[in-house]
Amino acid sequence: MKMTRDDIKNFVQDLFTLRTVWIDRGSGKWAVKKRFHPLLRSTFWVLAVIFCAGIYSGINSPKDSEAVAEPNTVITTAALPEPEEINPAPPVQPQQLVIPLKASVKHSEIILPSEANPETDRIIPPSPPKPRRDESTVKKPSGKYSIKVSKSTYTLTLYNGDTPVKEYPIAVGKNPGDKQKVGDNRTPVGNFKVVSIENASKWSHDFRDGKGKIKGAYGPWFLRLDAKGWKGIGIHGTHDPDSRGTNATEGCIRLSNEDIAELKQYAYKNMPVTISEN
Repeated sequence: MKMTRDDIKNFVQDLFTLRTVWIDRGSGKWAVKKRFHPLLRSTFWVLAVIFCAGIYSGINSPKDSEAVAEPNTVITTAALPEPEEINPAPPVQPQQLVIPLKASVKHSEIILPSEANPETDRIIPPSPPKPRRDESTVKKPSGKYSIKVSKSTYTLTLYNGDTPVKEYPIAVGKNPGDKQKVGDNRTPVGNFKVVSIENASKWSHDFRDGKGKIKGAYGPWFLRLDAKGWKGIGIHGTHDPDSRGTNATEGCIRLSNEDIAELKQYAYKNMPVTISEN
């Protein structure tokens, strides 16, 4: 096919015309750049590679290496010729382009590159995510909390001052009455305090029922009490929530794991705890 003079002129003009290129960077992000024709940019790269290769071969030529080894030899380096500047054709006023947008960014604001600096990238920002509610920042009711335990009704009641807040079903010692000695399986009666709040999620216990050690026997939390010299008495969760409402423990007060996790949010060191038979 024979090319006319107009075809050659249009090809040269197109070769030196800056093009508008949209680049998809993923996640709803787009960038706009101004670039020359791919053929012209490829030519620039080839010339640059040839030029750098010529400089490298001139520096590492055998003649230069021998000249360094020979005594009384003066090495002179001639100034390298400056590369010829390529004067592109006068820029053509870019035509207005209508480019369809993807659905994921149709509500985002599009900012085109500055006319003064066409190489500046302007990223289309994605829509910001909606903030999630942080449950840890939910404020709890303020006040002086305390606990009262009724062994006869198998209930633990959380108080805010003199006002009952919530009642939980519990299990208490296997034997009735106040604790008399170690191993009598009785829950002590009296006024006590919480001395520590301990993570019991990895604890295990052997109830001497032939089942061996039970993992998670104390649930996630253990509120240890100063039970007037009796050690190991506390309020905790259980692996057997069906035992609530019965005499089933070795002296502790047993709640479900969900209830002890909720009660722990209100517990604190030196929290008053009253245990009564009624």
